[in-house]
Amino acid sequence: MTTKEPKYYPIDTSLKKKMGDGGIPSYIIKGCQEYLESSPVDFTPYAVRYLDELIDIKNKIERGLIDDKTAITKIFNIVMQLKSNGSMFHFQLISMTSDVMLRFVENVTKTDKDFLDIFFIYNRILETILTKRLNGNGGREGQVLTQELYSACLRYYSKNNIKV
Repeated sequence: MTTKEPKYYPIDTSLKKKMGDGGIPSYIIKGCQEYLESSPVDFTPYAVRYLDELIDIKNKIERGLIDDKTAITKIFNIVMQLKSNGSMFHFQLISMTSDVMLRFVENVTKTDKDFLDIFFIYNRILETILTKRLNGNGGREGQVLTQELYSACLRYYSKNNIKV
């Protein structure tokens, strides 16, 4: 029985030598952060577009034009966008309520009447935030909106025996 010795091949580092080690310099990251914090971009038109998409999905669910799995996936993706972008553009309340809705959508499998009621509440909350331009966390009113949405989700879980 013969044993073969492994052959080792040296790695070609010529490209790395030309390009450098990579990474983003800290001054660029700092500049980007400062730009985002003082961003002149108005997030409202983007959020309204997402809200319109959510309303369209709700209408399709009510008319039976979309199956549960597809609807939930589309809702999940839109709510995730709202959650991730809200805080970046000074709408922390959108991120807070979207976080509650995202967790809710993760735990449901069907788009029944109770689901639609909570989905409608979420859409109304988004409308309220955008209409009143509730920047930041929305203060006391924002906390109440988020808490009421969360309470509605808890009642749904309890009614449908969903463990979270």
